[in-house]
Amino acid sequence: MIPTHGGPMTLKSSRFTLFSLTAIFAVTALIVSCASAPEVPEGTTLAEAYENHFPIGAAVAAGEYSFDSFARYSGALLGEFNSLTAENAMKPAILQPKKGEFNWIPADKIVAYAVDHNMRLRGHTLVWHNQAADWMFTDSGTQDEQRAKAMDSLRDHITAVMTRYKGKVTSWDVVNEVVADSPGDSPYRTDSPWYQAYGGIGYVREAFEMARAADPDALLFYNDYSMIDPGKRQRVLDMIDELGLVRDGLIDGVGLQAHWGLSYPDRTTLRDVVRDFREAGLRVEITELDIICDEWDQELLADRYENLFTWLRELSDDIDGVTFWGVADDHTWLTDFHGFTNYPFLFDTEGNRKDAHRRVIQAA
Repeated sequence: MIPTHGGPMTLKSSRFTLFSLTAIFAVTALIVSCASAPEVPEGTTLAEAYENHFPIGAAVAAGEYSFDSFARYSGALLGEFNSLTAENAMKPAILQPKKGEFNWIPADKIVAYAVDHNMRLRGHTLVWHNQAADWMFTDSGTQDEQRAKAMDSLRDHITAVMTRYKGKVTSWDVVNEVVADSPGDSPYRTDSPWYQAYGGIGYVREAFEMARAADPDALLFYNDYSMIDPGKRQRVLDMIDELGLVRDGLIDGVGLQAHWGLSYPDRTTLRDVVRDFREAGLRVEITELDIICDEWDQELLADRYENLFTWLRELSDDIDGVTFWGVADDHTWLTDFHGFTNYPFLFDTEGNRKDAHRRVIQAA
């Protein structure tokens, strides 16, 4: 407290003394911080930089579409990561486009590479309103018959896929994007073929039950976007509670899709999201990270990634992993989705490290 009983001169002197001491402490702290900051060896990979914090992963393509080939990735590029996710190769419409006819080749390539290189492997995704195989549903019959058809198809699919990759895929995005962006008449995505076939949201619980039975050792996640929004986050928490997923040991965590911008979310919002899910007894992973960014804002992108990874490192005790939704700027879904060419990653279109990569390494 600054004394005021000594008159104007004493007050001025006291303020000056306090300011001087504050400045001295700040400068001293800065000098100590700079002196103690370890040098980052040239060539340090993302996985190496964050090995004491959390796994760093990437979503990869493996030939599921004609323009996607696993050969596009160099060993050096994949060597930046210690975790992989199939971008599309494990989605039902790709993996089993017709009943009993599996296209294992793209997914097997990713699994084999991860196993050979001792990488963590996340499975994505078993239930989604998009890229669901048409054979899983029927429009004929009663609601009970439609529900039975969908659930029998889903059980067969989940059992076959999770059994094949049991012990290799260590965590699964079991259910993806079933909560509505705004409450409206329902907190759920009612236009989903799963919701319509089941006649409600109960299919989510059944999917988790099927997955737990197929591989009891796998970590099971609910995955969604925009959960930084408090309203949507609460709807997700309410759904998980309503279905008894935590209570009955059917779910392990939530995956935060992080298709974010250059300025949002901020530090406080990110901390709130992680806190809310951790307090609900759930693990938290960043499962789909990319930053919407054009060619001209790459310095802003570097700033953004440095800040973001600084915050993530601060929260590392409560975050199980961070996965980029892609590898390099030559391949990103953001370009088609937003209608302009995006450059959202740490590597350019030739697979070279960008300044954003250096800044993320520094943030570790």
